[in-house]
Amino acid sequence: MFNQTKIFLFLFLLLSLFVFIDCYPCDYNVGCDDGDECTGDSCSIDNLCINIIISCDDSNLCTSDSCSSITGCSNVPISCDDCNACTVDSCLPLIGCCHAPMVCDDCNACTVDSCLNSTGCCHTPIVCDDCNACTIDSCLNSTGCCHTPMVCDDGNACTNDGCSSETGCNHLPISCDDCNACTLDSCSPITGCCHSQISCDDCNACTLDSCSPIIGCCHTQMVCDDGNACTNDGCSEETGCCHTPISCDDGNSCTNDGCSEETGCCHTPISCDDGNACTLDSCSSTTGCCHTAMVCDDGDACTLDSCSQTSGCCSSPISCDDGNACTNDGCSSETGCIHLPISCDDGNACTNDGCSEETGCCHTPISCDDGNACTNDGCSEETGCCHTQISCDDGNACTNDGCSKEDGCIHLPISCDDCDACTVDSCSNEDGCIHLPISCDDCDACTIDSCLNSTGGCCHTPISCDDGNACTNDGCSSETGCNHLPISCDDGNACTLDSCSPTTGCCHTPISCDDGDACTLDSCSPTSGCCSSPISCDDGNLCTIDSCSPSTGCCHTPISCNDLNMCTIDFCLPNFGCVHRLRPSCHNYNEIGININ
Repeated sequence: MFNQTKIFLFLFLLLSLFVFIDCYPCDYNVGCDDGDECTGDSCSIDNLCINIIISCDDSNLCTSDSCSSITGCSNVPISCDDCNACTVDSCLPLIGCCHAPMVCDDCNACTVDSCLNSTGCCHTPIVCDDCNACTIDSCLNSTGCCHTPMVCDDGNACTNDGCSSETGCNHLPISCDDCNACTLDSCSPITGCCHSQISCDDCNACTLDSCSPIIGCCHTQMVCDDGNACTNDGCSEETGCCHTPISCDDGNSCTNDGCSEETGCCHTPISCDDGNACTLDSCSSTTGCCHTAMVCDDGDACTLDSCSQTSGCCSSPISCDDGNACTNDGCSSETGCIHLPISCDDGNACTNDGCSEETGCCHTPISCDDGNACTNDGCSEETGCCHTQISCDDGNACTNDGCSKEDGCIHLPISCDDCDACTVDSCSNEDGCIHLPISCDDCDACTIDSCLNSTGGCCHTPISCDDGNACTNDGCSSETGCNHLPISCDDGNACTLDSCSPTTGCCHTPISCDDGDACTLDSCSPTSGCCSSPISCDDGNLCTIDSCSPSTGCCHTPISCNDLNMCTIDFCLPNFGCVHRLRPSCHNYNEIGININ
C-alpha cells in the first residue's frame, strides 16, 4: 500500500516539473524567491524566474516524503503495523514494510502452539489422557506425553495381578489345585500355594497305607507270611500280623511229632525195644508201642510156652485166654491156642476201626482236614471224607475275590484308574468302578472351559471380545462376559466436528468458520469455537475513502480534491490529503479556497 503511495507521489512530482516551471521576468538585482520552500528558485540567462518544485524523495521506502512550503521537505517514518499480532512488522528502506510470520514455538512438547491475529501466540496444553486405566498419564516438556504402566502388584502371592484398560488393576485368585489327590491345597498371601500331605492312616494294622496322586488314599492288604512253615499266618486289625504255631500231631502214637521252619511238620519213628527177650516189639499207630510175647512153641499147641526175660522160652500148659478182648480164644493140639480176631467194622466210613486188647473194638473218627483253607472239610458215613469249595464272594464289587490254600479267602482292592485326567475315579461297593467327569467350570464368563486328557485336565481358553469396531473399548467381565463400551471422541476442541468410524476410530474434521462476509476476519478458538472480527480497511491514505463490501471486501475510493479554483493546482498527498497549490502566474489570491503550503 505504501509503495503505491510512493509511486503516486513520484509521478505527481515529475508532472509538476512540467506544470510548475513558471517563467516570469527577472533580473539579477531582484531575486526569484517565491517564498515557497518546496521550490528551487533561479533566474535564467533570459532574465526569467524559474521555480522548479524540488524532490523530497529520500529513496527510503520506510518514510512518507512530503514538502511544506514553509518548512520544506519532511521524511516521516511510515507505520508498518498490519494489526496482525501473528506477524513481526519491520521496514527495509529498499523494499518497504515486511511482515514476517511470528514463530510461536515455545519448545514445550506439552502444548499446541498457534497464533490468533487478535491476541498473538497461544499455547494450549495438550491432552495426554490415553483412555487407558493401566497407565499414569503425564507430560514432559522435552518429549511430550508419556504413559507410564501402572504397577498392579498387590503383594499377595494368591492372586494373579493384571490390568484392564477400562477398569484398571485387577487381582484374580489363583488356582492352587495341584491335581494331586494326596495333598490338601491352600494358599498363603506371603508364600503362595501350599500343598500339605494328607494322612491315609485307616487305623488298620493289616493294611499298607499309601496315596495315589490320581485316586487318593490306597489301603493294600498286608502279606503276613513269615516264611515259617510251623505257623499259621493271620492278621489282627488292632495288632497286625500274628503267627500261630500249627499242630503237628499226626494221630500216630508211633512217631515223635516235631516241626521244621523250612519243611514244616516232621514225624520221627519212636523206639519200642523194651529189652525183653520174651517179647516181639512192634508199634501200633493207634496205641503206640506193642510188645508181643514171643511164642515158645514146644510142638504142642496147647501148652503154655513161657519165656524168661533173660533166657527165653519155657513151656507149661497154657491158658488160651490171651486177655485180648479183640480175639475169641481156643486151643488145638495141632495148632495150639486159637485167637480169632473179632470183626470191629462198624460200617461207618468216617471212622478208623480198631480194637483194644483191653476194651475191645474202638472206632476213632478219621481226620478229613485236607490242609486246604479253601475247602470246607466234612465226612459222609457212606463215602467218607468230602471237601466242598468255599465261596469267597464278599459281596463287594470293589474287590477281586480269590482263595489261598494257606490263608483262605483273599479280597484285593481293584484299580479304578481309567487313565483319564478328566474323570474322578472311585468305587461303589454295590456297582464297582465309577468314573465321574470333573467340573472344569472356573466361574469366569471370559473363558471357554474344557478338559483334555492329553494335557492333564482342565483348560480355560480366553475368549476373544474384539467386535471389530474401532469405536468401542472391548473388555470382558468374569461375571457377564464380553462388553463393548463406546469410546469418547471428544477432543475438547470446539474447532472440530468429532465423530467415529467403526473401521478407523475417532475422526476430528475441522469446521468451516467462513461467515461469507469479506469484511470480517474469521478464525476459530479451540475453547469457544468460531469467531469473526471486523477487518480494518484503513489504507493509511488520506486520498481515499475506505469502506468494505461484504461480497468483495475492502475498497478504497479516491477522493476528489477539485476546489473549482482555476488559480490552484489541486492534488492529493496520501499523508496530508488534498493540496491546493497557488499557481505562480495567478494573482487573484482572493479566489483561492484552500491553500496548503
